[in-house]
Amino acid sequence: MSIPPDLDPAKIQAALRSRLIGRPLEVVEEIGSTNDAALAAGRSGAPEGFAVLANRQTAGRGRRGRAWASPPGVGLYTSVLLRPLQPPGWIPLLTLVAGLAVSEAIREVAGLEPLLKWPNDVLVHGRKVAGILTEMASLDARVSYLAVGMGVNVNHGAPDLPEDLLPVATSLRLASGRTIPRCDLAVALYNSMDRWYQVFRQGQTGTILAHGRQRSATLGKSVDVLAGEERWRGRAVDLDADGALLVQEEGGAVRRVQAGDVSIR
Repeated sequence: MSIPPDLDPAKIQAALRSRLIGRPLEVVEEIGSTNDAALAAGRSGAPEGFAVLANRQTAGRGRRGRAWASPPGVGLYTSVLLRPLQPPGWIPLLTLVAGLAVSEAIREVAGLEPLLKWPNDVLVHGRKVAGILTEMASLDARVSYLAVGMGVNVNHGAPDLPEDLLPVATSLRLASGRTIPRCDLAVALYNSMDRWYQVFRQGQTGTILAHGRQRSATLGKSVDVLAGEERWRGRAVDLDADGALLVQEEGGAVRRVQAGDVSIR
């Protein structure tokens, strides 16, 4: 199996302006999971910024072990290896960083205006077009390395999307009415991720949160929260300093949501 021309690694790297992300870059025709590959590279001592990009995943996954459909030839499935110096409490912000990078790349290449649904979904016209998965390897109180996986539905037609997701998912082609060059999107994504990761490394969390608020599809909305065995309702009112979602219960108390599923009513 050969790598498709629209994911040519030489073409992608020649167009990169990034200082770190995508340097080096490994492009494969098929892989189990790009996040698994990035984590394995981290264990082997690969440099920060290493990225793996696949034409197809056979075991792609999202949050909570959910499967991520990754058919060949139509999507962008990539993970980057990071070695941040910040403590583990900062790491949830990297999911927001990746969401901002994905949305910026989509806006640049596809001309669409994505929004971010907390904690890790990218929406176009109210439907999911991309997802983020951040997985960390830590040692004592510090982060050894982590993988940030980003999956984008690029040129999927309706038959390429799982039938049960058709009401809530879309692709850039379906949303824009045109085929999107995957090479251009990969370049824009790595360049944007590079810029936002520099903001993160410089400790400019206020800038990240401000842009996250502007791009949020969740804030100001009534939401259902499922955290563990507890289910409750409220109104999403803000992002906390570490990226946690602040939700005001119907009785007025504000609760932090760090993990769980949040659906917009």
